[in-house]
Amino acid sequence: MSRPHVLVEARPFSAFDPAPLEALRRAGLEVSDFRGAGLADPRFAEALGRAEILLCGNDLRVDEAVLARAGRLRAVAKLGAGLDTVDIAAATRRRLPVFHTPGANNQAVADHTFALILALARRILRCDRGLREKRWEHTRILGVEIWNKTLGLIGLGAIGRCVALRAKGFQMRILAHDPYWPEAFAAEHGIERVAIGELLERADIVSLHVPLTPESRHLIDAAALSRMKPSAFLINCSRGGIVNEADLAAALREGRIAGAGIDVFEEEPPLSSPLLELDNVVLTPHTAAFTYEGMNQMSTGIVEQILAFVAGERPRHTVNPEVFAPA
Repeated sequence: MSRPHVLVEARPFSAFDPAPLEALRRAGLEVSDFRGAGLADPRFAEALGRAEILLCGNDLRVDEAVLARAGRLRAVAKLGAGLDTVDIAAATRRRLPVFHTPGANNQAVADHTFALILALARRILRCDRGLREKRWEHTRILGVEIWNKTLGLIGLGAIGRCVALRAKGFQMRILAHDPYWPEAFAAEHGIERVAIGELLERADIVSLHVPLTPESRHLIDAAALSRMKPSAFLINCSRGGIVNEADLAAALREGRIAGAGIDVFEEEPPLSSPLLELDNVVLTPHTAAFTYEGMNQMSTGIVEQILAFVAGERPRHTVNPEVFAPA
């Protein structure tokens, strides 16, 4: 492959440190930098037709229609761990390897999960807003402790395990549900394996750490929310589609759960989300992974795999390795 053409679409790629983007250029690759652009931009569409490697994020849906417009494409490099915006089956049919960067932002997302938990428990946003509005609400704001509370983790993969380790510092009881149960880790840290229904009923805080799949879409709906304690918090730093936002807004509005911390939305940006109207929810703009360390590890990790592919090697985190088998 001589001087491969890389089309960079992923907005967060090299956003805080130019070194990963410069590394692609230093390696002799032709780089078209269209971070934040999309198919509506005719220059992006033209570059897509020439691209051999597509470096994409969460904005572009890499489906059959997009792949059909990328006639020279040889690989899809997905920045981040989530793969719900890439049609893996369609890429595999075209014998296109898809690789991503799992693990790069585990610590960042786990930190953010606890930031949301603590902001809800101690009503940090109301405290801050009141002072800025010249109100001294010293005896009017009452929070709750998370010490010794029960945390329910739906998903005990890499990020879920990082959250569990932080919960141990608060001496929390930990329940978890995951079909791929990490026996050794759970045993070492005293994590109880339960069904989702029991987890919802027992947990003081329910935190979601699962990928968005057809099976997990709207996993948290009105029926699931009805099983939670009225005092419970829901945290979602995974993918927006896992929670039915209309059902969650109704539960929050009616006091059927106490609060929610939400970093991801069914539609992004969430301009018409009913959650925007509520006071018992803390919202962040899909920034759980956005630390300097996390972003740098994602960007350098995807560059390393692109360069490995260009060198004729199989990228380390290829999700469809069967495309490398002889035809």
